[in-house]
Amino acid sequence: MNSLLSLWKTVRQTLHEVRQAWSLAGDFSSRLRLVSDFVLYRILKVIDLKSHNQERTIRCSNGLVLTYRLNRGDIQSIREVWLDDAYRLPFSLKPGLVVDLGANIGLTSLWLHQQYGCDKIIAIEPNPSNAQLVRKNLINNKINATVIEAAIGPTDGVVTFESSQDSNMGRVAVNGEQVTTGEQVKIISMATLLAELPHDQEVDLVKLDIEGGEQQLLSGNLSWLKRVKAIIAEFHPEVVDYPGLIKTIQQQEFQYIPAHTLDHDNMDAFVRESIAASVLAG
Repeated sequence: MNSLLSLWKTVRQTLHEVRQAWSLAGDFSSRLRLVSDFVLYRILKVIDLKSHNQERTIRCSNGLVLTYRLNRGDIQSIREVWLDDAYRLPFSLKPGLVVDLGANIGLTSLWLHQQYGCDKIIAIEPNPSNAQLVRKNLINNKINATVIEAAIGPTDGVVTFESSQDSNMGRVAVNGEQVTTGEQVKIISMATLLAELPHDQEVDLVKLDIEGGEQQLLSGNLSWLKRVKAIIAEFHPEVVDYPGLIKTIQQQEFQYIPAHTLDHDNMDAFVRESIAASVLAG
């Protein structure tokens, strides 16, 4: 009985995603491509297809062009960002400058630009193959953006980046971890990143999804947060001190809006207390 219920739940979820994917795509060939790839997403869990990791390009109903790969990580990211609206802001701030920490293949950068009309995006991504797709997605959609191929952390230097079979799960090795597979990548601090901006320019929104690297990032020098208006973050409670990090950000004069405030999918968010009263939605 339990196996039948589980199968029925999977079928219902797949049909729901197929309907959403059909609506997201903007022409018939794009719809067929995206729908078939969401079905293949389930198959990839048990079978390694020859077409695994092949690039796909679709045109969306909003006019944007998305390039992704046929792998579970990329398709899961499309679901999270574009179907579930996980990065919808629980306040009415319109972000002009967005810093996307852990940009993956650029899906969130694209979504934020489409949804809020961002003027400028700085995307940070350490995985070379992901960074290549970030550039392609942002250039193909003529978005004013800078892509930095690096990890983000408390200091500048070089670290080991541990790749994952899922393209959205790679992470920086921390605290002297011994990893069996990985490559050396550049890591930069927020101070270094912000030093490239005019000294008085604020960051309207930081999007944070760095697979547990948030623990180190938010345990270092936090003076950079004084130049940030708002944050939307996916924390990883299994590897970080989740309550402690929330408290740390609050202590930097941010108001906390917990995940699932808008619906069951949206992320944790923070907005500077000095502007919270004018931007909190409802």
